[in-house]
Amino acid sequence: MDNLQYLEERKHIIDVARELNEIGLLVRTWGNISCRTDSDHFLITPSGIRYEDLTPEMIVLVDLKDMSYEGEYKPSSEKLVHAAAYNARKHCDFIIHTHQVFASCAGTLGIKKVFSYFEDEDVTIPVASYALPGTQQLADNVKRTLNKFKSSNGIIMSNHGTLCLGETSNEALFEAEMMETACRNFLEDVCKMDMPHGVEEMFSSHLENGDIIYDVHDTPERVKTIHKQVYSKRSDVKYIIHNKSEAVMMVSRRANHMKPLLDDFAQLIGVSVKIPSNEGEIYHNIKKKVNVLFVPNDGAYCFGPTKDDAEAVAMVLDKGCIAYIAAMRNGEGHYLSLFDCIKMNRNYRKNYSKLADTVAHEEKDD
Repeated sequence: MDNLQYLEERKHIIDVARELNEIGLLVRTWGNISCRTDSDHFLITPSGIRYEDLTPEMIVLVDLKDMSYEGEYKPSSEKLVHAAAYNARKHCDFIIHTHQVFASCAGTLGIKKVFSYFEDEDVTIPVASYALPGTQQLADNVKRTLNKFKSSNGIIMSNHGTLCLGETSNEALFEAEMMETACRNFLEDVCKMDMPHGVEEMFSSHLENGDIIYDVHDTPERVKTIHKQVYSKRSDVKYIIHNKSEAVMMVSRRANHMKPLLDDFAQLIGVSVKIPSNEGEIYHNIKKKVNVLFVPNDGAYCFGPTKDDAEAVAMVLDKGCIAYIAAMRNGEGHYLSLFDCIKMNRNYRKNYSKLADTVAHEEKDD
């Protein structure tokens, strides 16, 4: 490994990724980090691997001209966005792309700029027009925005996340932290949205040899009935996380339908989530391609084939609810089209199925 090309740069990318993971700006495999190595190449984190599991050989060297890459690992699906940014900003040598909560939510309101403040200084954050993740159109939108706002080293990609640039990793990291604080200030001041992000877990469960194991010993019978209904209708579900965060609780009380405002919501949760008005409707709201079940005035039950997947759904749901409430209070939001949502959800499920099959095959071989 000591002979690996750009070893120190690869290690540095991993260090930055783990630092961002610790402060909550990068989670699971969402987002990506890159570093320019010379005028024609950049290193970027791989697709689908957790940041805490990264090793130097997993960091992928990509050619800026034709997007070809070396090694067995696939580069991030957003390599086109990074290439567009490097081509637009010749002085930029480090890029961080995150799905951080408050900046992502601010990017769902249909505005072209976020006007806010950071440490008593006025801040203007441009918002690039929406396009499906991983597409050339998204890369073109990013490049157009960076060329238009040449003094901005941080932009929001509408309904998606942020792109933070710097000559060094410290500059890019500062941009990410500054944008999150500024966007939280914006949501509080403009949308009257002073709401924390996080999963408030209550009555969760998992299957073990076909039996339901409840995390809380004295789980109410009413809640147990809901768990039994989910497991009976969804044979793919093995874990259920009951999320009663402030944002999720508010949506469970006041809304009747959620359409995705964010890419990751459409991918992990579903293209449309109905919120029943009474508990008698709950059973009929357990859908095959929707990984959340809202219960009136009781938050939501988030599910998946593994605990990790169920927790991911719970996190994305909370962020989605914050975005939904912000849009309602703002009076306007830019919802994703049904066509785009279906396409993203189908693609995610297809890729996830392939990954699940690979893992199952490896476990069988072991």
